Amino acid sequence: MPRVPRPLAVGLAVSTALSLLAVPGVGYAAYRQDVALRDRLPAGTSIAGVEVGGLTRGAAVDAVRAVVQRDVDRPSSVTVADRTVQVTPRELGVVDDTEAVVDAALRRSAEGSWTSRAWQRVTGEATVLELDVDVTEPSREPVEALAEQLAADLDRPAVDAAVALAGGSPTWTPSTAGQAVDRAAVVEALLAGLEDGTGREVPLIPVEPQVTEEAFDTVLVVRTGRNVLEVYKGKRLVRTFDVATGAPGHSTPLGRTSVTLKRHLPTWVNPGSDWAKSMPARIGPGPGNPLGTRALNLGMPNIRIHGTPAPASIGFSVSKGCVRMRMPDVEALYDMVPTGTAVFVVSGGPPRLPTASAAAAPQAAVADAADGG
Repeated sequence: MPRVPRPLAVGLAVSTALSLLAVPGVGYAAYRQDVALRDRLPAGTSIAGVEVGGLTRGAAVDAVRAVVQRDVDRPSSVTVADRTVQVTPRELGVVDDTEAVVDAALRRSAEGSWTSRAWQRVTGEATVLELDVDVTEPSREPVEALAEQLAADLDRPAVDAAVALAGGSPTWTPSTAGQAVDRAAVVEALLAGLEDGTGREVPLIPVEPQVTEEAFDTVLVVRTGRNVLEVYKGKRLVRTFDVATGAPGHSTPLGRTSVTLKRHLPTWVNPGSDWAKSMPARIGPGPGNPLGTRALNLGMPNIRIHGTPAPASIGFSVSKGCVRMRMPDVEALYDMVPTGTAVFVVSGGPPRLPTASAAAAPQAAVADAADGG
């Protein structure tokens, strides 16, 4: 059979279609068919990947929504530790425009004249129409609220190590690590799950304590009245030194403090107190230095633990508030105590005053006149 060229074939098809439409009965039938199909989507129409050609508006909306709402109602879940939360796009206010898209497709199908639409049906050259359905963005506020609820349930603050005095002896509280919910990660995981429906896990953030047991490896306890200084290492009493503490009227302040500065061969600076008016403004390192060879400044104004050139004062309540030690003892303590060491000053009884004979001793007199604090 001889092959008809394509332009000629198209022309023959158009000519034939127009001839048929020109026939009174055929044309009227085509018109009636067009009227009957005006509330139906034309063949070749797909919305969100769903073939809806030939369907009425309501049927098309139902068919498309059956697909679209699978995603709208698909939950997104996040697990943190032993807690799982989930949410759907619908719960986050997501809505689709399925009805508007179907209506737009119907309007498109009604474009042109009935003869042009009839011609397309007769020739089978229906226009392919592919439309997508849009959904609104989910609201972040409910997702953020879920993250906050997880944090309220799972956050645990770290507990710092601590030391306190109970019954006259130090007691230690160990540090414990805490945990926190990564709120931003939870929000992003939930939003990502809305896209693919995949559940996700978000690890807890460990929260380390700021103060650990190492901060209290060394603890000092000064007992006034008894005039002793105790050194605790690793929760054990490892050394006890005899000391001198404040005299009546110049009592060593009670309470908790710490070593704020360690001074090797310190220079004594006159504090300007009444008892120091007759003394020089400064006394440098040497045999006559009231602070001796070592000094540990405490977090109390003008109060130190220091050596003394008057060892006869040790054991008595005779200083201007400082804690005096024999020179070999303060040098030993200096090497045992890091800066930041906790110091407890507690009452160990009434002041212990020197006897008349001790007060008359030259060393005691020097100590009283040249007190380091």
